[in-house]
Amino acid sequence: MQQVLREELHFFEKNKEEYLKHYKGQFVLIKGKKLIGSFTTEEEAYKAGVEQFGNTPFLINQVVKKEPINAIPALMLGLMRNAGT
Repeated sequence: MQQVLREELHFFEKNKEEYLKHYKGQFVLIKGKKLIGSFTTEEEAYKAGVEQFGNTPFLINQVVKKEPINAIPALMLGLMRNAGT
């Protein structure tokens, strides 16, 4: 199975240290192996991405030293699964 945004994620990780020097805390918009721009808010980045690329995948990622951990308790996962049945 092809992973969507694999190229963009790899490009972001490869350039993350440089982005931290120039865009720390901002949201970067990446398409393919190209930084399209940096934005103050995620909404601004999304709007620019849709205007330039339409309904195609592009990456928006906040430039932070350590990615936040999104934790979902196991009980919550069970509740979410059961809600669908």
